Amino acid sequence: MASTTGSERARATLAYLRRKITTGEWPVGSRIPIEPELSEQTGVGRSTVREAVRSLASMGMLETLPGRGTFVRSSAPTSTLLNEFLNDFTLEEILSYRRALEIEAAQQAALHRTDEDVAALEQAAAEEVGCTRCPVLGLAAGSDNSAFDSKFHRLVFDSAKNRLLASLYAGINDQLRTPEHRGRLANVATGTEMERDHARVLDAIRRRDFIDAVHAMVDHVDHDVVIVNDQHEVVPPLVRTPAQQQRIDDARAAEDARVEEDSRATAGNAP
Repeated sequence: MASTTGSERARATLAYLRRKITTGEWPVGSRIPIEPELSEQTGVGRSTVREAVRSLASMGMLETLPGRGTFVRSSAPTSTLLNEFLNDFTLEEILSYRRALEIEAAQQAALHRTDEDVAALEQAAAEEVGCTRCPVLGLAAGSDNSAFDSKFHRLVFDSAKNRLLASLYAGINDQLRTPEHRGRLANVATGTEMERDHARVLDAIRRRDFIDAVHAMVDHVDHDVVIVNDQHEVVPPLVRTPAQQQRIDDARAAEDARVEEDSRATAGNAP
């Protein structure tokens, strides 16, 4: 690594280590090389390496465990920094932001997904079929954090091929896990409805139809993670007129009919 002044060496070292993390060469959960190895790789002294590691640790990307080594904790600094930033916003504002990320991720996934992405999404959706406890079920009363660890949703973001979207989504979910939001969040969908929603999103991504992907995800996030008041009544994410809601219901019915027709056609063409 070329070097000039001490400050330039420090910046270059920090960029080098951060790039290893953000590109996935050092996956989340992995242990990074020890200090002498990093010093040799970067061509700088151990003190410079140590300072770069400390900087990334302060961002929440690395964590040093005495006697065990230094581990990757986040693929981007957004999870930690965004969590602090979001403290100034209401839960309604945070969920609205999460909603926007999920809709954009569905659109980009339909445009950029690979065959491997589709296979992974299909497997995740299949694992949920017949579930008696969906990833977000019972969030208001229980202590389960799995609502923000949905494998299917993570794979949608992976399929989008946009690391910033994925990092922001992780930061949002970290914020929603905090104690002050416990008891204020719930899921109003049944297991069957969750399966249906994910199947629609998957179908649109598989067909590379970004418009249908957006519509399917919009429909899904309406009852994915929602806010409840002290009386356990749902606070709708968006206030719509009866006529507007009817348009949504009609579109949902039309999509159900299309999927059923495609299914019959596929069955009829089977050998």
